[in-house]
Amino acid sequence: MEKKVDILVVGGCTTGLYFAGLMAEKGFKVLVCDKSPEETLGGRYDVIHIGRGHFSRFGIPEPKPGDPDCVTSFDKSILRSASNKWPKTHTAPILVLRRIPLMKWLADWAKAKGAELLCETSFQKPVFDSEGRLAGGIFRQGNGECTVKARLTADASGIPSVVRTSLPDNYGIENKPLVNKELSYVVLRYVKLLDTKDFVLPSVTTWPQYRIWVGSSYDPNGAILGTGALGSFENAETIFEKFSESGWLPEYELDHVERCLNTRHRTPYSLVSDGFIVLGDAACITNPWTGEGVPDTWVLCSIAAEEFGRAMQNGAYPRREAVWTVNSRYISEQGALFASLFASRQGFTCCTPEENDYMFEQSIFYEDENNRSRNDVVQQIAQGREAGRLSSAVAEKITGALKTGKDIHAHYVNYPKNPADFESWTREADRLWASVQ
Repeated sequence: MEKKVDILVVGGCTTGLYFAGLMAEKGFKVLVCDKSPEETLGGRYDVIHIGRGHFSRFGIPEPKPGDPDCVTSFDKSILRSASNKWPKTHTAPILVLRRIPLMKWLADWAKAKGAELLCETSFQKPVFDSEGRLAGGIFRQGNGECTVKARLTADASGIPSVVRTSLPDNYGIENKPLVNKELSYVVLRYVKLLDTKDFVLPSVTTWPQYRIWVGSSYDPNGAILGTGALGSFENAETIFEKFSESGWLPEYELDHVERCLNTRHRTPYSLVSDGFIVLGDAACITNPWTGEGVPDTWVLCSIAAEEFGRAMQNGAYPRREAVWTVNSRYISEQGALFASLFASRQGFTCCTPEENDYMFEQSIFYEDENNRSRNDVVQQIAQGREAGRLSSAVAEKITGALKTGKDIHAHYVNYPKNPADFESWTREADRLWASVQ
């Protein structure tokens, strides 16, 4: 079977469906292909937290209590130190949503805009035209193959990045797959609470030192006990078992366990090339602090829809030069900040529990919304070292990471206005990122 469309989107979850709806609304013929059955789209884990206001910001009707995808909402998030002290409270309205009903709603939304959804269809390899330009893909569908011809192919396939990693080395896109050290291994325990202790749900409480959190679930009497770790799921399990000995977790009965991956890698230097864009987890777009990324990738989707919409008018093929502003606009709006935060964050993950306690106590990096520190962070770190509360090695690593983050931000702000200057910009970016652990 062969299909011909304007836009092929590989991956039908929050990113792919949103981008598909935006482009279909502009009058383009859009096809979304996903390897999963339609009834299980988004089923790699059950519950997702998304800030209220993002839906209206991006032109999507907001889920409301009583909808199949909306469980509840909360506005309280708490950070706690390594010894469970110095709580830092933040207020922001958050929706607790179930992913599979949310995907069904987004799929219906995209279809209403005119997009077509083809499920149980796995990407096999890209298709190129006679000029060597990307022109769609070949998919496995049942026992046969389906060729989809398209002027634009969007990779929204998540961490596997099936299109991006299949492109040739000279296509202007970083095509290496993510490896073990570039991923965060997340274990989610869905539990029934027996004793909430100091926990008031719905809310979320996080211990950054251990990458452990307690958050709201689909059950008003339950919670999600989450753990993230580098290296493997086994490492995450070990961290959780050790943390459980502290007695800070509420008493619970285990319902079930989910495992998933998050990206822990910078966004590719370029997100576009001839007839191509990479989106969502495939582009490593994740909030450096929360580990979540749905609204953050919708930022890129909105920019891309505007720029590709202009470049593809009157049947034109979107060349790299014509859509280069996707890169510069994304970096200006969000990418430079995220790159800086990602680089800086690395310096704060090497502290001992005692040093983490000190930083919480002094509101160094970890601040309460009602008690924002006006002190210079580098000065605070120096004072901590002089007082013997921070080791010289940790102080140097933190200040070094802050400087690198600042340098990376300055470099990203000067992103090249055209592809001709991209190679020299990339060399300097590589040099800066080489110091980030």
